[in-house]
Amino acid sequence: MQPDVSLIIPVFNNEAYLDESLSAARAQDGISLEIIIIDDGSTDASLEKIKAYAGQDPRVIVISQPNQGVSAARNAGLDRASGKWLAFLDGDDWLAPGSLAAWHQQAEQGNLDCLLCNGFSFKTDPQAFLASNPLAILRKQPWDSTLTGAEWIAQGVKLREWPHYVWLQFCRRSVSEGAGLRFRRDMIHEDIPWTVQLALASNRLAFSRPARYGYRRNPSSLTQSRDAAKVHHRISSYLKVAALLKDLAQNQPPAVRRGLNTQVLREMGHFLGLMRKGNVSHADRSLFASQFLAAGLPGTMLRTCSNYREAAATVKAWYLCHIWKRQKA
Repeated sequence: MQPDVSLIIPVFNNEAYLDESLSAARAQDGISLEIIIIDDGSTDASLEKIKAYAGQDPRVIVISQPNQGVSAARNAGLDRASGKWLAFLDGDDWLAPGSLAAWHQQAEQGNLDCLLCNGFSFKTDPQAFLASNPLAILRKQPWDSTLTGAEWIAQGVKLREWPHYVWLQFCRRSVSEGAGLRFRRDMIHEDIPWTVQLALASNRLAFSRPARYGYRRNPSSLTQSRDAAKVHHRISSYLKVAALLKDLAQNQPPAVRRGLNTQVLREMGHFLGLMRKGNVSHADRSLFASQFLAAGLPGTMLRTCSNYREAAATVKAWYLCHIWKRQKA
Protein backbone atom coordinates (compact mmCIF):
# COMPACT_ATOMS: atom_id res chain seq x y z
CA MET A 1 0.00 0.00 0.00
CA GLN A 2 1.36 3.42 -0.94
CA PRO A 3 2.24 5.59 2.08
CA ASP A 4 0.60 8.98 2.39
CA VAL A 5 3.94 10.68 3.03
CA SER A 6 7.64 10.00 2.49
CA LEU A 7 9.67 11.96 5.06
CA ILE A 8 13.27 12.33 3.84
CA ILE A 9 15.94 12.96 6.49
CA PRO A 10 19.60 13.49 5.44
CA VAL A 11 22.05 12.93 8.28
CA PHE A 12 25.73 13.77 8.60
CA ASN A 13 27.34 13.73 12.04
CA ASN A 14 24.09 14.68 13.77
CA GLU A 15 24.53 12.27 16.68
CA ALA A 16 23.89 14.98 19.29
CA TYR A 17 20.51 15.89 17.80
CA LEU A 18 19.12 12.62 16.47
CA ASP A 19 17.16 11.62 19.57
CA GLU A 20 15.24 14.89 19.29
CA SER A 21 14.73 14.89 15.51
CA LEU A 22 13.97 11.19 15.02
CA SER A 23 11.67 11.02 18.03
CA ALA A 24 9.74 13.93 16.51
CA ALA A 25 9.57 12.13 13.16
CA ARG A 26 8.37 8.87 14.71
CA ALA A 27 5.74 10.72 16.76
CA GLN A 28 3.95 11.91 13.60
CA ASP A 29 0.59 10.15 13.50
CA GLY A 30 -2.73 10.28 11.66
CA ILE A 31 -1.16 9.30 8.32
CA SER A 32 0.64 6.35 6.77
CA LEU A 33 4.30 7.30 6.74
CA GLU A 34 7.68 6.08 5.59
CA ILE A 35 10.71 7.69 7.24
CA ILE A 36 13.72 7.54 4.91
CA ILE A 37 16.95 8.34 6.74
CA ILE A 38 20.11 8.72 4.68
CA ASP A 39 23.39 8.58 6.58
CA ASP A 40 25.87 10.45 4.39
CA GLY A 41 29.10 8.89 5.65
CA SER A 42 28.88 10.08 9.25
CA THR A 43 32.06 9.64 11.31
CA ASP A 44 30.29 9.80 14.67
CA ALA A 45 27.71 7.37 16.02
CA SER A 46 24.84 8.69 13.87
CA LEU A 47 24.47 5.49 11.81
CA GLU A 48 24.33 3.30 14.91
CA LYS A 49 21.58 5.50 16.36
CA ILE A 50 19.63 5.43 13.12
CA LYS A 51 19.83 1.64 12.95
CA ALA A 52 18.60 1.41 16.53
CA TYR A 53 15.55 3.50 15.65
CA ALA A 54 14.93 1.34 12.58
CA GLY A 55 14.94 -1.72 14.80
CA GLN A 56 12.12 -0.18 16.86
CA ASP A 57 9.96 1.14 14.00
CA PRO A 58 9.20 -0.63 10.70
CA ARG A 59 8.40 2.71 9.07
CA VAL A 60 12.09 3.67 9.23
CA ILE A 61 14.15 2.94 6.11
CA VAL A 62 17.93 3.33 6.43
CA ILE A 63 20.24 4.22 3.56
CA SER A 64 23.98 4.36 4.22
CA GLN A 65 26.33 5.90 1.67
CA PRO A 66 29.85 7.39 1.52
CA ASN A 67 29.95 11.10 2.21
CA GLN A 68 28.73 12.97 -0.87
CA GLY A 69 26.91 15.98 0.56
CA VAL A 70 23.33 16.83 1.46
CA SER A 71 22.15 17.01 -2.15
CA ALA A 72 23.27 13.44 -2.87
CA ALA A 73 21.68 12.30 0.40
CA ARG A 74 18.34 13.90 -0.44
CA ASN A 75 18.52 12.48 -3.96
CA ALA A 76 19.03 8.99 -2.54
CA GLY A 77 15.91 9.55 -0.44
CA LEU A 78 13.95 10.72 -3.46
CA ASP A 79 15.03 7.65 -5.40
CA ARG A 80 13.68 5.43 -2.60
CA ALA A 81 10.50 7.39 -1.81
CA SER A 82 7.14 5.80 -2.61
CA GLY A 83 4.72 8.12 -0.79
CA LYS A 84 2.11 10.27 -2.48
CA TRP A 85 3.57 13.34 -0.77
CA LEU A 86 7.13 14.39 0.04
CA ALA A 87 8.35 16.18 3.16
CA PHE A 88 11.88 16.95 4.33
CA LEU A 89 13.47 17.15 7.77
CA ASP A 90 17.14 17.93 8.38
CA GLY A 91 18.92 15.70 10.87
CA ASP A 92 19.35 18.43 13.49
CA ASP A 93 15.85 19.95 13.14
CA TRP A 94 12.46 19.13 14.65
CA LEU A 95 8.78 18.71 13.73
CA ALA A 96 5.90 19.60 16.02
CA PRO A 97 3.45 16.77 16.76
CA GLY A 98 0.73 16.44 14.13
CA SER A 99 2.58 18.51 11.52
CA LEU A 100 2.52 15.98 8.68
CA ALA A 101 -1.13 15.06 9.27
CA ALA A 102 -2.16 18.75 9.23
CA TRP A 103 -0.19 19.47 6.07
CA HIS A 104 -1.50 16.32 4.41
CA GLN A 105 -5.10 17.21 5.18
CA GLN A 106 -4.76 20.75 3.80
CA ALA A 107 -2.91 19.58 0.67
CA GLU A 108 -5.46 16.88 -0.09
CA GLN A 109 -8.48 19.09 0.55
CA GLY A 110 -7.05 21.84 -1.66
CA ASN A 111 -5.99 19.42 -4.43
CA LEU A 112 -2.59 21.09 -4.23
CA ASP A 113 0.66 20.43 -6.00
CA CYS A 114 2.66 22.04 -3.20
CA LEU A 115 1.92 23.40 0.27
CA LEU A 116 4.31 26.01 1.63
CA CYS A 117 4.56 25.51 5.38
CA ASN A 118 5.89 27.67 8.20
CA GLY A 119 8.46 27.25 10.94
CA PHE A 120 10.53 28.90 13.64
CA SER A 121 14.23 28.91 14.49
CA PHE A 122 15.65 27.74 17.80
CA LYS A 123 18.94 26.95 19.53
CA THR A 124 17.96 24.38 22.16
CA ASP A 125 14.76 22.62 23.29
CA PRO A 126 12.36 23.24 20.40
CA GLN A 127 9.28 22.13 22.36
CA ALA A 128 9.83 24.70 25.10
CA PHE A 129 10.68 27.36 22.55
CA LEU A 130 7.52 26.64 20.54
CA ALA A 131 5.48 26.95 23.73
CA SER A 132 6.84 30.48 24.16
CA ASN A 133 5.10 31.51 20.92
CA PRO A 134 8.21 32.41 18.88
CA LEU A 135 8.20 34.56 15.78
CA ALA A 136 7.48 32.55 12.66
CA ILE A 137 10.02 32.42 9.84
CA LEU A 138 7.39 33.47 7.27
CA ARG A 139 5.14 36.48 7.89
CA LYS A 140 4.21 37.93 4.47
CA GLN A 141 2.78 34.97 2.56
CA PRO A 142 -0.77 35.18 1.07
CA TRP A 143 -2.09 32.74 3.66
CA ASP A 144 -5.64 32.39 2.36
CA SER A 145 -4.76 32.25 -1.34
CA THR A 146 -4.03 29.52 -3.85
CA LEU A 147 -1.58 30.58 -6.56
CA THR A 148 0.35 29.05 -9.38
CA GLY A 149 3.98 28.54 -8.47
CA ALA A 150 4.97 31.17 -11.03
CA GLU A 151 2.65 33.72 -9.40
CA TRP A 152 4.17 32.88 -6.02
CA ILE A 153 7.71 33.53 -7.28
CA ALA A 154 6.74 36.94 -8.64
CA GLN A 155 4.78 37.92 -5.52
CA GLY A 156 7.27 36.54 -2.99
CA VAL A 157 10.29 38.27 -4.49
CA LYS A 158 8.37 41.54 -4.70
CA LEU A 159 7.45 41.29 -1.01
CA ARG A 160 11.06 40.38 -0.15
CA GLU A 161 9.94 37.07 1.33
CA TRP A 162 10.53 34.31 -1.16
CA PRO A 163 11.39 31.27 0.98
CA HIS A 164 13.44 28.69 -0.86
CA TYR A 165 13.79 26.24 2.04
CA VAL A 166 13.01 22.68 1.01
CA TRP A 167 12.18 21.78 4.61
CA LEU A 168 9.15 24.10 4.46
CA GLN A 169 7.74 22.38 1.35
CA PHE A 170 5.13 19.63 1.37
CA CYS A 171 4.86 18.61 -2.26
CA ARG A 172 3.10 16.03 -4.40
CA ARG A 173 5.68 13.46 -5.47
CA SER A 174 4.15 13.04 -8.91
CA VAL A 175 4.82 16.74 -9.57
CA SER A 176 8.49 16.58 -8.59
CA GLU A 177 8.97 13.34 -10.50
CA GLY A 178 7.12 14.67 -13.54
CA ALA A 179 9.50 17.63 -13.62
CA GLY A 180 12.51 15.35 -13.14
CA LEU A 181 13.59 17.23 -10.03
CA ARG A 182 16.74 16.34 -8.13
CA PHE A 183 19.09 18.43 -6.02
CA ARG A 184 22.21 19.87 -7.63
CA ARG A 185 25.29 18.20 -6.18
CA ASP A 186 27.80 20.85 -7.27
CA MET A 187 26.61 23.64 -4.98
CA ILE A 188 25.31 24.64 -1.63
CA HIS A 189 22.12 26.73 -1.67
CA GLU A 190 20.77 23.71 -3.56
CA ASP A 191 17.30 24.57 -2.25
CA ILE A 192 17.09 27.53 -4.65
CA PRO A 193 17.12 25.73 -8.04
CA TRP A 194 14.93 22.96 -6.59
CA THR A 195 12.38 25.51 -5.34
CA VAL A 196 12.28 27.49 -8.60
CA GLN A 197 11.73 24.38 -10.70
CA LEU A 198 9.17 22.92 -8.27
CA ALA A 199 7.27 26.22 -8.29
CA LEU A 200 7.27 26.42 -12.08
CA ALA A 201 5.85 22.87 -12.18
CA SER A 202 3.10 23.64 -9.61
CA ASN A 203 -0.31 24.81 -10.79
CA ARG A 204 -1.82 24.95 -7.31
CA LEU A 205 0.29 26.20 -4.41
CA ALA A 206 -1.12 27.23 -1.04
CA PHE A 207 0.15 28.15 2.42
CA SER A 208 0.01 26.89 6.00
CA ARG A 209 0.45 29.66 8.58
CA PRO A 210 1.13 27.80 11.90
CA ALA A 211 4.85 27.51 12.67
CA ARG A 212 5.36 23.76 13.00
CA TYR A 213 8.90 23.16 11.69
CA GLY A 214 11.77 23.84 14.09
CA TYR A 215 14.97 24.99 12.35
CA ARG A 216 18.05 24.70 14.55
CA ARG A 217 20.49 27.61 14.44
CA ASN A 218 23.65 25.54 14.31
CA PRO A 219 26.92 27.52 14.70
CA SER A 220 28.88 24.69 13.04
CA SER A 221 26.92 24.91 9.76
CA LEU A 222 28.71 25.40 6.47
CA THR A 223 27.27 28.88 5.98
CA GLN A 224 28.86 30.09 9.25
CA SER A 225 32.36 28.81 8.52
CA ARG A 226 35.39 31.02 7.78
CA ASP A 227 37.38 28.09 6.41
CA ALA A 228 38.84 29.10 3.04
CA ALA A 229 37.68 25.99 1.18
CA LYS A 230 34.13 26.37 2.49
CA VAL A 231 34.02 30.09 1.67
CA HIS A 232 35.31 29.18 -1.81
CA HIS A 233 32.47 26.68 -2.19
CA ARG A 234 29.87 29.23 -1.07
CA ILE A 235 31.08 31.87 -3.53
CA SER A 236 31.14 29.36 -6.37
CA SER A 237 27.62 28.27 -5.44
CA TYR A 238 26.28 31.83 -5.49
CA LEU A 239 27.62 32.20 -9.05
CA LYS A 240 26.04 28.91 -10.16
CA VAL A 241 22.70 29.80 -8.57
CA ALA A 242 22.68 33.23 -10.22
CA ALA A 243 23.55 31.80 -13.64
CA LEU A 244 20.79 29.18 -13.31
CA LEU A 245 18.19 31.77 -12.25
CA LYS A 246 19.23 33.99 -15.17
CA ASP A 247 18.79 31.10 -17.62
CA LEU A 248 15.45 30.00 -16.15
CA ALA A 249 14.13 33.56 -16.33
CA GLN A 250 14.59 33.92 -20.07
CA ASN A 251 11.46 32.09 -21.22
CA GLN A 252 9.14 33.20 -18.41
CA PRO A 253 6.31 35.77 -18.43
CA PRO A 254 7.49 39.30 -17.57
CA ALA A 255 6.48 39.22 -13.86
CA VAL A 256 8.19 35.88 -13.25
CA ARG A 257 11.24 36.89 -15.27
CA ARG A 258 11.59 40.03 -13.21
CA GLY A 259 11.15 38.05 -9.99
CA LEU A 260 13.89 35.58 -10.89
CA ASN A 261 16.24 38.32 -12.07
CA THR A 262 15.58 40.26 -8.87
CA GLN A 263 16.67 37.16 -6.97
CA VAL A 264 19.85 37.15 -9.08
CA LEU A 265 20.46 40.70 -7.84
CA ARG A 266 20.05 39.60 -4.22
CA GLU A 267 22.20 36.48 -4.54
CA MET A 268 24.94 38.61 -6.06
CA GLY A 269 24.77 40.85 -3.01
CA HIS A 270 25.77 37.82 -0.92
CA PHE A 271 28.45 36.99 -3.49
CA LEU A 272 29.95 40.47 -3.29
CA GLY A 273 29.90 40.43 0.51
CA LEU A 274 31.89 37.19 0.64
CA MET A 275 34.28 38.39 -2.05
CA ARG A 276 35.05 41.49 0.01
CA LYS A 277 35.08 40.04 3.53
CA GLY A 278 35.50 36.30 3.15
CA ASN A 279 38.71 34.29 3.44
CA VAL A 280 39.58 34.43 -0.29
CA SER A 281 43.01 34.42 -1.94
CA HIS A 282 43.87 36.88 -4.71
CA ALA A 283 44.00 34.04 -7.24
CA ASP A 284 40.55 32.73 -6.27
CA ARG A 285 39.09 36.23 -6.18
CA SER A 286 40.42 36.79 -9.70
CA LEU A 287 38.85 33.53 -10.89
CA PHE A 288 35.45 34.29 -9.39
CA ALA A 289 35.48 37.87 -10.70
CA SER A 290 36.23 36.55 -14.19
CA GLN A 291 33.32 34.08 -13.95
CA PHE A 292 30.97 36.81 -12.72
CA LEU A 293 31.82 39.04 -15.67
CA ALA A 294 31.84 36.26 -18.27
CA ALA A 295 28.35 35.09 -17.22
CA GLY A 296 26.90 38.49 -18.11
CA LEU A 297 25.53 38.92 -14.59
CA PRO A 298 26.23 42.68 -14.30
CA GLY A 299 23.95 43.38 -17.28
CA THR A 300 21.14 41.25 -15.84
CA MET A 301 21.50 42.99 -12.49
CA LEU A 302 21.56 46.49 -13.95
CA ARG A 303 18.42 45.87 -16.05
CA THR A 304 16.64 44.65 -12.91
CA CYS A 305 17.56 47.48 -10.53
CA SER A 306 14.53 49.32 -9.18
CA ASN A 307 16.28 52.18 -7.37
CA TYR A 308 19.48 54.18 -7.25
CA ARG A 309 20.95 52.18 -4.37
CA GLU A 310 20.68 48.89 -6.30
CA ALA A 311 22.10 50.49 -9.45
CA ALA A 312 25.04 51.95 -7.51
CA ALA A 313 25.75 48.58 -5.87
CA THR A 314 25.68 46.85 -9.27
CA VAL A 315 28.10 49.35 -10.82
CA LYS A 316 30.36 48.94 -7.77
CA ALA A 317 30.29 45.14 -8.15
CA TRP A 318 31.18 45.46 -11.85
CA TYR A 319 34.03 47.87 -11.04
CA LEU A 320 35.46 45.75 -8.20
CA CYS A 321 35.32 42.56 -10.26
CA HIS A 322 37.28 44.22 -13.06
CA ILE A 323 39.93 45.16 -10.49
CA TRP A 324 39.93 41.73 -8.83
CA LYS A 325 40.17 40.00 -12.20
CA ARG A 326 43.64 41.52 -12.70
CA GLN A 327 44.88 40.68 -9.17
CA LYS A 328 46.16 37.14 -9.76
CA ALA A 329 48.98 37.08 -7.23
